[in-house]
Amino acid sequence: MLPHSEAETTVVRGEPPEWLLRTYRALGWLAFFMAVSFWFVHRVTDPEAWDPLWLRVLVGSTALGAVLLSYRVAWVRKNLALIACGLSWIILLWFGALALANRLTPNYVVGYLFVYAGAGIVYGLGLRRPEPLGIYLAFGTLLIALGSLWEEDPEISPVIVATASAGIGIAIYLVLRTLLQQQQTLEEARQRAEAALQFRNTLLANMHHELRTPLAGILGAAQILNDEVPRDLREFVQIIEHSGRRLLHLLTNLVLLARMEADKLQLKPGLVDLREVMHPILQQLQEDAEEKGLTITCSCPEKPIYVYADPEALNTVFYNIVENAIKFTREGGVHVALREQGDRLFVDVQDSGPGIDPAVLERMFRAFEQGSTGLNRTHEGAGLGLTVAQRLLHLLGGTLTVRSQVGEGSTFTVGLRRAQMEVRMLHSGQHTGD
Repeated sequence: MLPHSEAETTVVRGEPPEWLLRTYRALGWLAFFMAVSFWFVHRVTDPEAWDPLWLRVLVGSTALGAVLLSYRVAWVRKNLALIACGLSWIILLWFGALALANRLTPNYVVGYLFVYAGAGIVYGLGLRRPEPLGIYLAFGTLLIALGSLWEEDPEISPVIVATASAGIGIAIYLVLRTLLQQQQTLEEARQRAEAALQFRNTLLANMHHELRTPLAGILGAAQILNDEVPRDLREFVQIIEHSGRRLLHLLTNLVLLARMEADKLQLKPGLVDLREVMHPILQQLQEDAEEKGLTITCSCPEKPIYVYADPEALNTVFYNIVENAIKFTREGGVHVALREQGDRLFVDVQDSGPGIDPAVLERMFRAFEQGSTGLNRTHEGAGLGLTVAQRLLHLLGGTLTVRSQVGEGSTFTVGLRRAQMEVRMLHSGQHTGD
């Protein structure tokens, strides 16, 4: 069943919606009928006019042929909107030539304006927007009104006016029906997308709750076993601990990303010393760096560096950035530096890795994007860390920038606003009172 379904998907891919096909087919039949039948009307109202029947049959048959071929030929179905637009301009030019050849007699001018309005309808349907229809109809109606002012007795055939009005009415009905169907389709698609998003968020929230608890138990047991088991078994316990931390970190990033996309992430800002955030992260990642033969160094001022932010969000931001630097560095190390500049604080995470290609820099912060993919991957990860870090910093009013040159490493810089003096003094007073 699966191969058959994939084949069907390949066949219909790129074709217009069924409602649009039906509308274009109806307009094609209408064009054929009007092109041929109006010749007989003009023979009565303008017997001396130059208006070859064979040319009308050719134009009408071309429109009808495109309609009939759309039932059988996939290419015609796929490009029916383009074909209809092209035919509408051909018919418009042809009827304009007829009006000029017959010295702008009133009946041919009315017919030309009708074709003009029809071209706007076809063009508007091709764009799936109502504006071109309104522009064409408004301009055509204005020309008819001006023409009636210039000619006291235009001698316009009532049959021409009635038929043209009926044709325009039918076309407007088709367009309005199409727009309503399109609106209904968009509404149904929006509801399906919202339901899918709600399902995803609920699933991730449940996964986070159901998986975090057993993972915490596994990590706790692994830490205890690491001190109890014989030395020759510690390597396996460390593998369990490393894999568990990696899975927990991935799960946290997934849930944070889902909550941010759904605008449901609630931050709890408070006064945070950046040093107290950075030191535990560096200690936690020290083991990963040592396994690769890397060093981690930090240049931090001795005095507290306060920012007003959510501590858990900051922890995720810096963990993701430092962990990313270690992941892509093969030799040398990672250096973290905290610096102050006016009312801003900056944290530079510099690595001695291979650097980042300019083409990769453009998509660096997109979700699930990585520098190498498939069989060429040389590192672990899902491509979420930097995306989550940047979006969290945006919510915190911070920035994340990167400078990199191939062969010379990369530097990720986090910019945050310093906590105001009043907030720092209040925090200090509360601690003194305690």
